[in-house]
Amino acid sequence: RILAIGYKVVTLRLTVSADSASTVTVQLAPSLLQLDAVVVTGTAGQARVREIGNSIAQVNLSQVKDPPANMDQLLQARAPGLSVMQTSGMAGEGAQIRLRGAVSVSQSNQPIVYIDGVRVRSEGYRRNRPPQSGSDGFRGGNYQASPLNDINPADIDHIEIIKGAAASTLYGTEAAAGVIQIFTKRGTSGLPRWTFETGQGFDQLRPFGTDSVPFLNLRPASSPKGQCVSNPVPGCSWIRNGYRERYVGSVSGGSGAFQYFVSGNWENNDGVLPLDNEQRLGTRGNFSFNLMDNLKFDWNTAYSKTDLSNTPSGNNAQGLVLNVYRAERNYRSSSDPRVIDSLLNQSLTTGVQRLTTGGTVTYTPVPWFTNRFTVGYDVAQQENRNLRPFAFVSQPEGRLSDEQIRYSILTADYVGNIDFRLTGEVGSTFSFGGQSITSDQVRTTAFGQGFPGPGDPVVTNASTFLAGEDRLRVVNAGFFFQNLFKLRDRYFLTGGLRFDGNSAFGKSLGLQVYPKMSGSYVISEEPFWPQALGEMKVRGSLGWSGRAPGAFDAVKTWTPCTSNNQSCFLPGNIGNPDVGPERTREAELGFDAALFRSRLTLEFTWYHRLTTDALFPVRQVPSNGFLASQAANVGSLSNTGIEFAVTGAVVNRPEWGLELGGSIYTNHGLVRDLGGAVPFSAGGGWVEPGFPPMVAIGTLIRNPNEIAPPDTMICRNVPLPNRHCTSRGYYVFGPQQPTLILGTSATLRLPKGVTLSARGEYQGGAWINDGASTQALLRSVRWPTCARAYPFLAAGDTNSLTARERLECIPTNFARAGDANIMWFPQDFFKLRDITLTIPVGWAIRRASSATLSITAQNYFKWINRQLRMFDPEMVGRDALDSQNRDISEHVPPPAVVTVNLRVAF
Repeated sequence: RILAIGYKVVTLRLTVSADSASTVTVQLAPSLLQLDAVVVTGTAGQARVREIGNSIAQVNLSQVKDPPANMDQLLQARAPGLSVMQTSGMAGEGAQIRLRGAVSVSQSNQPIVYIDGVRVRSEGYRRNRPPQSGSDGFRGGNYQASPLNDINPADIDHIEIIKGAAASTLYGTEAAAGVIQIFTKRGTSGLPRWTFETGQGFDQLRPFGTDSVPFLNLRPASSPKGQCVSNPVPGCSWIRNGYRERYVGSVSGGSGAFQYFVSGNWENNDGVLPLDNEQRLGTRGNFSFNLMDNLKFDWNTAYSKTDLSNTPSGNNAQGLVLNVYRAERNYRSSSDPRVIDSLLNQSLTTGVQRLTTGGTVTYTPVPWFTNRFTVGYDVAQQENRNLRPFAFVSQPEGRLSDEQIRYSILTADYVGNIDFRLTGEVGSTFSFGGQSITSDQVRTTAFGQGFPGPGDPVVTNASTFLAGEDRLRVVNAGFFFQNLFKLRDRYFLTGGLRFDGNSAFGKSLGLQVYPKMSGSYVISEEPFWPQALGEMKVRGSLGWSGRAPGAFDAVKTWTPCTSNNQSCFLPGNIGNPDVGPERTREAELGFDAALFRSRLTLEFTWYHRLTTDALFPVRQVPSNGFLASQAANVGSLSNTGIEFAVTGAVVNRPEWGLELGGSIYTNHGLVRDLGGAVPFSAGGGWVEPGFPPMVAIGTLIRNPNEIAPPDTMICRNVPLPNRHCTSRGYYVFGPQQPTLILGTSATLRLPKGVTLSARGEYQGGAWINDGASTQALLRSVRWPTCARAYPFLAAGDTNSLTARERLECIPTNFARAGDANIMWFPQDFFKLRDITLTIPVGWAIRRASSATLSITAQNYFKWINRQLRMFDPEMVGRDALDSQNRDISEHVPPPAVVTVNLRVAF
C-alpha cells in the first residue's frame, strides 16, 4: 500500500526473491480530494480527511493568487457557508464573520479562533467611544478593530474552518458558531530560504450617493480650477486615495533536530478620510525541536503593534462625516468647508500591542500511543484615546478620555490517542483529553474636561475628571472521550462525548454533556466503483455544542450610585441560578467527489441546526424590585440550508489552462418558540415565533413609485398568525442575514507561467436599514433622495410626488412614520472580490530561486440592488463588529483596494 499526500492510494501485490534486490516503479495519480491529508480542527488530535464525517473548509495559502491586504480580505468568498462582511471604510476597521448565519439573538455570533492550537481573542477590540459622566461614550460608534487583522497573512500556511455544532462538539460550550483554526508556517530541514515581499497600492472610495452627489458632499462639485463651487476653498474634498505600503521578510530552514521560521512585517495605510492612518508592525518566530525520536516540542510566538488614527465618524454630533452629509442642517449650521474643517482639530487614536505564544509537546512512548499537550497565552493591551483640545469648536474648554483594556486568554489542552488493531481489517482509535480556557479582561477609564489652556494635556490637567474600572473573568473547562472505528480503511464511524463546566453557569447547573456521532464512506475504493469515474466520499454527522450565558447573568447584581454626596446602590440584575448555555444541535449530510480524472470536483452539504435553551430576556415581577429583564433559557431557533461547491478544469494543457468554479450557500432561519417570553426587539430587528431571527419589520409602501397617496395598509385588521405581519401589526420585510450567497471563480493559466484569476460573490435575500437617511430626514435635512421632490414642495404641489416621496420628503409625514420604519431596503449585491494578474519575473532578479509580480484589484467592481439608493450593503451601525446584523450609519462604505506586489525567494 503506497501513500503520498495529494495522490491516490495504490495497493499492489508483489512477489520478491529473498536473495536479490527488486525495483518496482509505481506511478501515482493526483488526488484533488487528498483523502489521506491530515486535519486537526474538530478532531481529537488529528485525523485523515477520509475518516471525517463532517465538512471542513480549507484555505491553503500556497494556492491563493491574490495577496490579501489583511485576514478579513483573505477569508472573503473562500468557502460556501462563510460570510465575511466589511463594516465601514475607516482605516483599521474589522469585519463581521458568520458561519451558517446567526446561532443566537443574545450572544455573540462570531466564531472562535485558534492559532496553532492556542485559543485567541475573536471578538472585536473595544470601540473607541470615550466615557462621559459615567456613560459609555459620546454619541457615535466610530470604529472597531479586529484581532484577526493582527495576524500577518504572509505567516499563514493554511486555515481550517468548521461551521457549526456538527463538527465543533469537542470544543464545548463556546463553539456553536463555528471554529476557525489558523496554522502558521514552519521551517523544514535544509539551507536557509529567504523570502521578501513588498506591496504598494491605494484605497479608493467608489461612488455611493446619487448621480447628483455621488459622494454625499464629501467631494463637492468643483470648478475647472479645482475649487468648490459653493465655497471657494481650494482642495475642499474630504476624501482621498489612501496610499498603502507593506513590507514582509522571512527566513526558514533547519536541521534534523531543529527547524525554524522567522518573519517580520511593517505596513502603513493612509485610508480614504483625512485623519485616517493605520500602521502595523509584527514579528513571528516558530521553532521545532526534535528532542528524541518520540519526543517533539514546537514553540510559536508572535508580537504585533498596531497604531490607528481615525476621522470621527458614525452617529456623532462632532463627527466630520455626519456633518458633511447633512450640509447646512448639520450641528454647525453651515456647509462651509472652513466651518466643517474645524471638526478635524480633534484626535481619535487607538493603540494595540499583542503577544501570542504557545508550546506543544508531542510524546509517542510507543507507536500506538500518542500524547499532545499544548499551553498558550494570548494577551493584548489596547488604549483608546480621544482628545477634543482646548478651544475645540463645540467644547471650548476641551475634553479628553483615555481607556485602557487588557485582554488575555490562557489555554491548556491535552489530547491522547490510542490505536488498536481489532482484526486484520478493523481498527480503532480511542481518544481522550481535556481543555481549560481562562479569559480575563481588565478595563480602566479616565475622563476629564476643562483645561486651563492649549497644549498636550493629560486627564489630571482637567478641572473635572472621573475614573472607572471593570474586571471580568470567565473560565470554561471540560474533558472528552471519543472513539473512531475503521473498517477496510474506507468505512469510518466516530462517537464522542464532551463534558463542560463554565463559571457563567448558574449554581444549580451541573456539567453539560455534548455528544457527537459521524460517519464516512469512501465508496470509490469499492471494487465495483469504475476507477475512470474518480474518487468519492459520502459523509454524515450529528453533534451538539453550546454558547455560554453572559458573565453575570446567573448572579444577583447591584448598581453603585451617588446621591447627595453619599454612596448608594440600585437593583441591577435579579440573577438566575438555573441559567445555562444555549444548546445547539446540528446535523449534516453530504459528499465530496473528484470525478473524470480529477477534472471536476464537487462538494455538497445539507445541514439543519436547532438551538434550544436559547437565552431570551424575560420580564420580572416588578414587586421584586428588579425592573430589568432577566436572561433565561426559554427559546428555540433553527436554520437550514445547503452548501455546494464545484470546480472544473475546462482546459488543461501544458502551456494553457482554464479552471472555473462556483458555489451556492443557502440559509433559512426561524424563531420556533419564545418559551413564554413576549416578542422583543434585538439586533435591530424583531424576535417573534414563525419569523426569521431578528427579522426586519416596519411599514411597506406598496406603491412607492406611483404618483399617488401611499398605500401602507397591508397589516391593518389582518387575522393572525400571518406570515407577512407581526402581532404588533408591522409588515415583515425579511431576514437581516443573507439567505443566498453565490460564489464564482476563474483562473486562466497562460504561457510562461502567467495567470489571471478572479473571484466574485453575490449575496441576497436580506434587508438592511438605512439609519443615516432616517436620522437626516427626521431632522428635515435636504436629502439627495428627495432632490426631485423639493421643487414641487417649494411650489406647494404635493400631488406630483410619488408615494414614497410623500412619506420621506415631507418632514411631518416622515416624523409620523418614524416608529413604523419605512427605510428597509433589499441588501442584494454582487462584488468582484478580487481580480489578479500574476507574472513570474525570476529571470529579472539575479540569484532568485523564484519571483512573482502580481497586480490585484479588490472589491473594485460592484452591483447593488437599485432600491438601495445610497450607501453600500456592507455597512453596520454604531455597534460595529458587535452588531448582530447590518445597518447604515454615518460612515463611508468600504473602499476598493488596488495593490502591486512583488515577492522574491532566495
